[in-house]
Amino acid sequence: MNKWRRLFQFELRMLFGNRWLLGLPIVFGLLVFWNLERLPGREILFFQRSYTSLTLLHTMSLGLTMLLGVMTIRRDIRRTSYEWNAALPVSYMSRISAKYTAAVLYFTIFSVLAGAAFAWNSARMDVAFSITREFAVYYLLTFEVSYLVTLALAMLLAICIANRAVYLIAFCAWMFGTFFLDMFLLDRNKWYVLRTFHLNQLFVTGDADAETWGIRLIADELAASRWFVLAFALLLLTAGVLLLNRIRPTAFRRSNWVAGGLALVLAVGAFVPYLSIWGERYAELHAKLSDPGVKTVEALRDHQVETFQIERYDINLQREPDDRLKIKAALDIPAGQLTGRSELLFTLNRTFQVNRLTVSGSPVKFSHEGERLTVPLTAPLNADKTVQVEMEYAGKVMDYVAQNYTEGSYLAFVKGENVLLPGYMAWYPLPGDFPVYMKNSGGSDSLQAAVDFGGWHLPTSQFRISTSGFASKVYGNLEHMEQTGEGQVFEGKSAAVIRFYSGEFEEVSNPKLPVRLVTTPYDVKTAEKLLEAWAGEYVYFAGWVNHLDPKLDQVLMLSMNNNHSFDIENKTYYLIWLVSEVDYFADQLMNSMLLGTNEGEMNILKASEDVRPQLRALMWYMYYREYKGYTADDLKQGSGGGLLYNLFEPSEDADPDHVGLRMAAQVAGALDEGKNKQVKEVLNHFYALGLEIPNQVDAEGGPRPIPYAEWEQEWKRVMHDADAN
Repeated sequence: MNKWRRLFQFELRMLFGNRWLLGLPIVFGLLVFWNLERLPGREILFFQRSYTSLTLLHTMSLGLTMLLGVMTIRRDIRRTSYEWNAALPVSYMSRISAKYTAAVLYFTIFSVLAGAAFAWNSARMDVAFSITREFAVYYLLTFEVSYLVTLALAMLLAICIANRAVYLIAFCAWMFGTFFLDMFLLDRNKWYVLRTFHLNQLFVTGDADAETWGIRLIADELAASRWFVLAFALLLLTAGVLLLNRIRPTAFRRSNWVAGGLALVLAVGAFVPYLSIWGERYAELHAKLSDPGVKTVEALRDHQVETFQIERYDINLQREPDDRLKIKAALDIPAGQLTGRSELLFTLNRTFQVNRLTVSGSPVKFSHEGERLTVPLTAPLNADKTVQVEMEYAGKVMDYVAQNYTEGSYLAFVKGENVLLPGYMAWYPLPGDFPVYMKNSGGSDSLQAAVDFGGWHLPTSQFRISTSGFASKVYGNLEHMEQTGEGQVFEGKSAAVIRFYSGEFEEVSNPKLPVRLVTTPYDVKTAEKLLEAWAGEYVYFAGWVNHLDPKLDQVLMLSMNNNHSFDIENKTYYLIWLVSEVDYFADQLMNSMLLGTNEGEMNILKASEDVRPQLRALMWYMYYREYKGYTADDLKQGSGGGLLYNLFEPSEDADPDHVGLRMAAQVAGALDEGKNKQVKEVLNHFYALGLEIPNQVDAEGGPRPIPYAEWEQEWKRVMHDADAN
């Protein structure tokens, strides 16, 4: 032990006694602090850009690790003039372990500096200490694990290759283990299981730049990956010692082989849990890909879903401690629409096992193949009554698909406090045989949500959903009615699929706005700025729009790759993109709040037959003229942005008569004459009629088209009365 201690002290002196090597951690620390301090859009995109910055700096520092590992071995062990060292009564195991431990201690300084830099900047974002600590420790451990395996690899290369070509080989190994592995094996070939072999372990993450769930979602994979990397590093070191011991005579040759065998067994044993995680993911994925019921894009082009009305859902959604969901659903179906049917077809995700199903209180035999749940109707139906279908089912939701860059993605999951439970994944029974998954074209082994292909239109139903057992507060696109001792209760009418979210979220509000915004901790400051800009617009419109009817009361500002939905459902707005331009998104939110959806705008073939798009734009024209102080020429030149598109830049086919320009000219002239009150009266008249433009399926009972002739009539009436007075 005394010999090893002397060796270790010697290696420390060689590292920390070198002024150049001693200065490198200082340079690295300054670079890390400077980069995190100078991030562009720091307050808006801190988490995403800090992750990117630290990943790049860490990758570059691994090049230094590779170089130092090679130099440590070539300094004496693999240097011809130092061959006499082999005669000393010191084992290679002691010498290699001393060198490795000293180098690890040296690079631990880099890890601590990275974690400290993130913690310092995170604390300045006013984020809770527990969250700052969680991510700072994550960075520190990830840096350290990366250094451990890279250093072991470099030392093994130096042992295997005695000449100077080892520097070139080490450089190639660094390039292959970082950039090449990332760009070709992971990104292009989608061999995601190999990401544990990436030298930069920051690439082993559920979503490299998304704070929403990110590393929390793959905590088990991350732990398994780290244990394997540590075991693999030990295997590399053992292999190096074994090779060196073959150079000189030793009495422990058999022990060396036993140690090498044990290290190999340990590495393989550590790889098994990691491989089993991926095996489970791919088994479920390939089961869906091989299912003939899961169709391709081409096969779904002519797919029609025959649906039926479900009058009411009463659902009890319970999460078990092991993340298993137990669900009880009671469905009230008007019997009149079931005349002539011998069976009911529902869509329920294959991950669930149906344990009990009754129709009007009587158990029935059913089949659940893929997502298709078939329920026979045996008893005669009374058209004046309601058929009640009750079912109990359970299962775990971790719906993996191999896509989205280097990390793959989940379409739905329930894991601890992290929940993404969208209705389009059929976690509750949907009326009809809807496609849930869709195979990508080109033969790639990946799936996507079939809802992206369109054609998902459900009848309006009344919902009451009780949730219990969830670790954090649940948010959804139904109105939250009450908080019970066991959980939450949501209730309301919806034609959209019901979705729930949960995680490390925070609620942000503004006293001037009747809206709740839900976001992640690092986006709170951005959310506050967004609400402040939005509040100014809301105060302006509330000052003159009569009976302003807010079309949204909740914003879910959560960074996700794809929300697979329209922007707004049931007064809930999904803000899934990175909010880099606060004013732009404030405009979009106010537009949705004031005017509602415009999904059906593409169905308006001729502007003169329906000027609702132009009327929506005129509401903003007033805002830019009165509140922003723009002139008519400014707005005509594009200062109003996309919200005024239907006035100044409509397509020639949709607006051949330039109705938008004529309406804008009328309003501009009236405002120049000081007739602001009269213009607002006209706009209020049409606002009361309704300016939402739903799609054709949802348009029944909604706002009617407003022809240009009606605009002219109302304009002339108001302006004539003004001139008469």
